[in-house]
Amino acid sequence: SIETSESCISQPDEVIWKKTGQNAVLHCTHRSHCLAEDVRYEWFSFKENFHIRLNLLDNPLRYSLNGASLHISSVHDNDSGIYYCAASRGGHAPGTEHVGSGTTLVVRDQVKIVVRNIVLWLSFVLLAIYSLVVTFILKKYGCNMSVGKRMRKTGKLSEQNNPTKKMQFREVLQEMYNRRNLERGKQTVSRNHSQTEV
Repeated sequence: SIETSESCISQPDEVIWKKTGQNAVLHCTHRSHCLAEDVRYEWFSFKENFHIRLNLLDNPLRYSLNGASLHISSVHDNDSGIYYCAASRGGHAPGTEHVGSGTTLVVRDQVKIVVRNIVLWLSFVLLAIYSLVVTFILKKYGCNMSVGKRMRKTGKLSEQNNPTKKMQFREVLQEMYNRRNLERGKQTVSRNHSQTEV
């Protein structure tokens, strides 16, 4: 039988984040009053759909114990899971184990992290370049547009204030005025002539 006893096994209930290739240490300690001599430690890994008992003796390059704590060398994606420390001693009833509260190990793929960072930096650089281009265009063509508007306005003003055109306009008015006076003069002469004949 298995007993979960925090008084005998102390295991941090925490989440440990690691990148692929890094080493991980899962801490576990036992109380001396509970487990004195002839203590045997085991570790269990619970994955999403299954659980396994770690074979510590057959994988010394991957797994090693420092007291009750588990050292995992060069972790991989598939090392992610919840790890439980278990301890038993010969003085207990056969098969009785004390189990810790479990430590979660999350391994993130180094390549994915690097790619994500590269994408973030590229997005930042492209955004900065876009901002600079927009600012440059606004400064260059925005000023030219305002200068063009000003030139058109000043052109209209110069046309209005052009003395040559004013003189031509006055001459046209004068010519029209003279013609009208000439017409009136002719009408007056023809009336006077007709009156003298009568």
